[in-house]
Amino acid sequence: MRFVCVRAMLVTGVPAVAAAVFLFLGFGAGAFAGRPYVGQGLITAGLVAGAVAAGTAVGDVAWFLMAARGRSEPDDAAAAGGETEVRAQPDT
Repeated sequence: MRFVCVRAMLVTGVPAVAAAVFLFLGFGAGAFAGRPYVGQGLITAGLVAGAVAAGTAVGDVAWFLMAARGRSEPDDAAAAGGETEVRAQPDT
């Protein structure tokens, strides 16, 4: 379960970093007056990557809320550190 949580955070983090890099490079290229379309293209790519990052963040929050709601509460004996009863399945 822990691996799934780490991977879900990476899915959100990668587009966010890409958006920051694209926006930084786009505004940096826009400072030079030689070729403004390059800067505008990078800014557009940054905005698209930012929208993807926002969408994955919303999806992650929804996923974690559904996982938390679907998880059952632990038994009182297991929570107290006591042993729980395990029954063997009959051979068929």
